[in-house]
Amino acid sequence: MNLEAAAQAGEALGGIAILLTMLFGLRQMLEWNQSRRNEISQNVATHLSTPIIQLGMSVIVNELKDDFTIRDLAALSREQKNAVNAIMVGLNNHAIMTFQGHLSLDIISAFYQPYSVILDQRIRKLVGFTSGWSEGGISKGEEVGPYDWVIWLLDRMDEQPKISRPVYELHRNWKG
Repeated sequence: MNLEAAAQAGEALGGIAILLTMLFGLRQMLEWNQSRRNEISQNVATHLSTPIIQLGMSVIVNELKDDFTIRDLAALSREQKNAVNAIMVGLNNHAIMTFQGHLSLDIISAFYQPYSVILDQRIRKLVGFTSGWSEGGISKGEEVGPYDWVIWLLDRMDEQPKISRPVYELHRNWKG
């Protein structure tokens, strides 16, 4: 083998080594992104499992009826108000993470859709109250509120296909 052929072979091997390194790096990035999404999803599950969030859901479902007023909200205990606020902050955070692409809408919908049947309109009304809107919780379109992302998320979840049957029936034949 002459010197020129050896140089060409070395160049070809170097190119292959660079290509393999790039493929390995791409694979590592994909695994890191999936790991990060799994971690964020686990954080949503953990958030929803905390006692303060469970209390907040209970308050919204049992204490705040569909026609609740700002007076009903004011009449809640400090602990109940904190629990409701924890739900609002959590939803707002999840909305921002979804918008930024850190959390998929499919995952967030899977967690929240079962609750949204009862909670959706009441949470929209809570957002209205906390944003300084009217007593009815209807936006005039001019105010910027602390929980505007919650409305964005609720709107996106409304666009998702609704669960038509119990999940255990829909996914009866699931294989992991």
